[in-house]
Amino acid sequence: MKRFLAILVLLTMSFGTTVAAFAETTAVASSQYNITDAGTYDMFTNYVDGYSLNVDKGMNVDMRYSSVGTILENTNKRIEIYKQYIGNTSKAGYINYSNKFLNNTNDHVTEYNDVQTINGHSVNIVVWHRNKLSRVNNDKNYYICMDIQKDNYCYTIFVKATDPIANLGGYTYLINSFTTFTPTKPAYMRVAQKIDINEKNWNDETKAFYQNYFSDEADLTWGIFEPDTAGFDYTQLDTYENYYDYEFPILLNYSEFDNTYKHPNLKQRLDTAYDHNKVLELTLQTTGKPDGNMVYDVLDGQYDEFLRDYAQVVTEFGHPVMFRLGNEMNGDWCPYSSYNTSKDTTMYKEFYKYVYSFFEKAGAQNVIWIWNPNCVSFPNFNWNDEMMYYPGDKYVDVVGMTAYNTGTYYASTGEKWHEFDDLYEGLYYDYCAKFEQPLMITEFSSASMGGDKNQWVINMFNTIKNYDRIKAAVWWDGCDWDANGNVARSYFMDESPTLLNTFKKYLKGSWDRDVYA
Repeated sequence: MKRFLAILVLLTMSFGTTVAAFAETTAVASSQYNITDAGTYDMFTNYVDGYSLNVDKGMNVDMRYSSVGTILENTNKRIEIYKQYIGNTSKAGYINYSNKFLNNTNDHVTEYNDVQTINGHSVNIVVWHRNKLSRVNNDKNYYICMDIQKDNYCYTIFVKATDPIANLGGYTYLINSFTTFTPTKPAYMRVAQKIDINEKNWNDETKAFYQNYFSDEADLTWGIFEPDTAGFDYTQLDTYENYYDYEFPILLNYSEFDNTYKHPNLKQRLDTAYDHNKVLELTLQTTGKPDGNMVYDVLDGQYDEFLRDYAQVVTEFGHPVMFRLGNEMNGDWCPYSSYNTSKDTTMYKEFYKYVYSFFEKAGAQNVIWIWNPNCVSFPNFNWNDEMMYYPGDKYVDVVGMTAYNTGTYYASTGEKWHEFDDLYEGLYYDYCAKFEQPLMITEFSSASMGGDKNQWVINMFNTIKNYDRIKAAVWWDGCDWDANGNVARSYFMDESPTLLNTFKKYLKGSWDRDVYA
């Protein structure tokens, strides 16, 4: 049944044009709300989440992702409103987890944090600001967040502005008029559109690579992360490929922002991979630092020289590069997550688009952009939903998926064994409904503790062929370490001769018929 529904979704999408999709989005979204003149303000009514409140006059309304939240914006102010179910936690737990970014006092200045009673509502209010960022146009760096609990829901009203909130009409008008009612309209989720390959500024080699590996007709391809290759040692990878009689065309590689003017060996990484007939899934991430958040530094121009050189090296390389910027951004372990940047997802989108601009200026014709959220948002709150990080169709060529069977090494903290289908079945159909772009498992693996890893791999090979929009899957051949330096999660392919032979048997299998059922 799920496969039928997914096919139905794909057929529906295939008949839509960009114009039709835009018209549908506008029509459906506009039917979900109403704005009326209320004198000094406008009265905004949301029929999906069931609330009304006064807002500034003339604000543009964005309900393209109304199942997640609502955005109202004008030149000087942006209002995001979320209805968050807190039945499994508490208002205090929700607020405290959401506001942990305030512990970074190098970047964030807390002006007020208290509870007020307004219009009969007990409202938790936090006011803060950060420095303006020179590379963000019309930067809205003054914030206020108000949380109101109604039964098992918390209504979050998140406001950011170009000037102190008090100078732009304050905030009490939002709460003075706030009322709730039973929702009357279903939620809507815009479907992300795939850009036609002929509209991309790609060279012929990159177009051919994309067509070969990511077209609708392309079969599933396997990639690998082999950690030694980051140091230009391909011995282990060569051993695998010789044993499996299979060449992995995609090689995952991680890079970080460097505080010097250039990456130390980016050209060598690209050239070495090419010499080994590999296309890099080149990942670029910011790192944590004790004196503030690097995303803010990037958006203040402190890494311009690094990015200029990085983009130029990739451009001059000329061969296809799969570029993955700031993956798993909806995970609180990532310094570029909004969890660490004022719970403001626009910071990530500004960061993503700003890095993109360097490749545009360099004239890159060989970069395939992968946008890659984590399978589950941490924290799993609406303001941190993956769609709030989506930068726009222009910036996404492939949508990445990431979910690991981490095993049970940390069972005391709730870690459980998960089969491949447990991880990917729901995620796959969810993404099929949200994205028209091809899908790719950018990194995945299974640990050993807690189950039968070899059988997990067999089951994975037998079920992944059912998900025909997944065009590539990259096995992460490494391990995680615990605090004492012990292997906590072993993701290696060569843990036993049996496991090696399982990979050997299945890697060259046919993926267009049920040969392993």
